[in-house]
Amino acid sequence: METAGISPVNSAVIDSAPATSPSSVVKLGAVGTRAVDGASRAPLVWERSGKDAVSALVARNYNYLPSANRFKDLGAALLERFKTDGSDYSQSLQQAPEDTDTNTYDTLLYSQLAPFHHLGDNQTGLTITTKSGTTVTLALDSSEQGVGVQVKSSGKLTDDERAALAGLSAAFQKAIDGLAAVPPKVDLSGLIKFDASVLSSVDLHSELKLNETDTQRLDFHADAKQRSVHFSGPAGEAKIAVDLSQPTSWGSKEQQAKALTTYLRQFDQAAMRGHGDAELTGLFKDAFTEMHSDYGPQPPAPWQQIKLTDQDHAILTGLADFSASITQAEKSPNPLRTSENDTFAYQTSQSTSVQGRTQLDRAISQQQQSQLKASYHEPSRPGAKLDLTEDPASQNYNFVLIDDSASSSAALAYDEGALAKATLEQSASHSTRTLKYLMDKLVDDTTIPSSAQHIRDLLDTLAPRKKPDEDQRRRTLETVNQQIFLKPEPGDIPQ
Repeated sequence: METAGISPVNSAVIDSAPATSPSSVVKLGAVGTRAVDGASRAPLVWERSGKDAVSALVARNYNYLPSANRFKDLGAALLERFKTDGSDYSQSLQQAPEDTDTNTYDTLLYSQLAPFHHLGDNQTGLTITTKSGTTVTLALDSSEQGVGVQVKSSGKLTDDERAALAGLSAAFQKAIDGLAAVPPKVDLSGLIKFDASVLSSVDLHSELKLNETDTQRLDFHADAKQRSVHFSGPAGEAKIAVDLSQPTSWGSKEQQAKALTTYLRQFDQAAMRGHGDAELTGLFKDAFTEMHSDYGPQPPAPWQQIKLTDQDHAILTGLADFSASITQAEKSPNPLRTSENDTFAYQTSQSTSVQGRTQLDRAISQQQQSQLKASYHEPSRPGAKLDLTEDPASQNYNFVLIDDSASSSAALAYDEGALAKATLEQSASHSTRTLKYLMDKLVDDTTIPSSAQHIRDLLDTLAPRKKPDEDQRRRTLETVNQQIFLKPEPGDIPQ
């Protein structure tokens, strides 16, 4: 059997499902079907009869793919149904209990073997709410025992709503495939770009079982006012939340791209200084980029709303306000000192304020901050190998503790339309404590602090007595904009 857009599967697998009512559990395929690893397994049963494209994929994925990859093409297929069909849908395929009598197998009733939903080791759910208030939920389950998919709608969908849902099919599948990849990827850019004229919000939840003890989770939400993502796994967790309620403070695409580059560089610097996990940091950077990739069209501003000028935007990053954090799972690599943990925790945020009764007395300010706390073990001699055991001879190492913070605050204020205040205040502090051990003995405990703070008056720069020409003015604003970003290194702050 071959369906448009679907890879061919063994037609005998689908055709062997007898035509029965949806309330029956029916036999699929021959008894003793081979599993992916080649081992024989129990008979398989469908939740319901079906020769549709989704059922074909369920059969193909269960028979030929490992558990963590059994959502391949299924997310897209479930949403593509809305191109021609707005009805609910439910299907599952699972192994019968090992003690099932195969002679009476075809007579099993629905009440004796419940459909395989919300039971899988791996679960992915998508919830979409339309502007009219209708909620559509998709649920996908998989494990070694079975595969299940469901689509439910709280009400009748219009043609435009069904088209908007179908339009997310590729985006949903990319998100699923990214999370199942090795190493995993965060690919939410397509879901972020949902049709806001028809849909009001999109939520994604995913749980993938990596082994007997570890599960990888992700939660994503997007609507017109905010978007957020939270993912966690054995390496640690990260959270990013973006506030879209102040579009007047957003900069141009070019300004936003420069700001993203600056922030990603800061994340790399923090990871290098604190010995952060490269894979987790990479996921964090990808997610941060996607959360800021496309804010959508700015809504029409009310006539009385304060409008920002190029000069105002010069003291802003151009990005929407956000909070972001990454926390690495603690490790205890030294069996003789289990209280010495390798840790990494980094957080950063931005908040913007636009105030004033009128355009002539407006005040704009933006605060950026970051904090890094980390600890790690390293060899006491450069180039040496770190292999900590209970043998005192192996206990030659440094235990390093990092405690850093940085902030940047820019502000403008106008009086009767004239710039009356323009300031930039920046600070950064580093603390590096190093405990040095030789042959299991603490031989040195040193803390090196450093800090810097600078307050700069930008009034003469932005409002000089002699009015500059257009080109000079543009260069001045670009220079100011480059200076307002966080400077995590104390040595980078001018004195």
